[in-house]
Amino acid sequence: MKKVLLLPFVLLSMNVVMATVIKIKVVDFQFKAKTVNALVGDTIQWIWKGGIHTTTSVTIPAGATAWNAPMDSAHRKFNYKLRVAGVYKYQCTFHFTVMKGTINVTTALAAGLNSFAAKDDDAKALLNWKTVSSKDVAYFSVQRSTDGDNFREINRVMPSSSNTYHFSDNGATGKYVYYQVKIVDTKGNTQLSDIQMLTRNVKNSPLVLSLSPNPISSPGHLMLQFNADKDGSMLVKLYAQNGRFIKEAEMMASKGLNNGHFHMGDLTPGAYYITCTLGTVTEKHTVIVK
Repeated sequence: MKKVLLLPFVLLSMNVVMATVIKIKVVDFQFKAKTVNALVGDTIQWIWKGGIHTTTSVTIPAGATAWNAPMDSAHRKFNYKLRVAGVYKYQCTFHFTVMKGTINVTTALAAGLNSFAAKDDDAKALLNWKTVSSKDVAYFSVQRSTDGDNFREINRVMPSSSNTYHFSDNGATGKYVYYQVKIVDTKGNTQLSDIQMLTRNVKNSPLVLSLSPNPISSPGHLMLQFNADKDGSMLVKLYAQNGRFIKEAEMMASKGLNNGHFHMGDLTPGAYYITCTLGTVTEKHTVIVK
């Protein structure tokens, strides 16, 4: 009798331990991280950091529950339990053109995934992962991304009895590189690891990677994609071509690739410039208003 009663308790305890809370920041017109991988049973927690936004489901797997939650100073957190495998697409209702997110949900396979880590080794990225077993594993798909959203397979690793795996990638470019491993079993089922970001030692890497649109209409919203070596904020100042200061704004930054949103305001057509300062680095960029 004791053994029969104990088994469900043990199984329930294991499920509770295995479930994970995955946190996504809602800040400065972006969901950070924009794309996350999760397992059925995990919980997504959106955490408000600034602005007036929502997290609102757009497309979700059949059988999943839609959601629409405000994210502001009165609604600082929102939790959503993942009960169905598939791809979840969501957005901010107010800023749907720039604030979008993706949650990739898979079911845990028998092989399991104990750990996954990536580290920089000069010109190479060293990836290491461990599984509980090699049961029914067909192969591991090693995948790389430059933005943390769009991944492509760079290699396949075959299963081994050691359950410990290594892969060295010397084809990465850019300052920040993202990796994930997909386990594929003999029946075609898959499980995704979490996404690991690697900071590479790249000399003379720019702070601001892109400004768009540029030229920009007035009034308009300038989108900035920029790098950050650590969490903090980037100060953006707008000037007329003669050096007259017009306005400024702070953009919160998380380590890695960031997207910021700057309200240019109602300006007369012409050439302007912005200065972007993050830590000890300042860059100057020209913006054309048409």
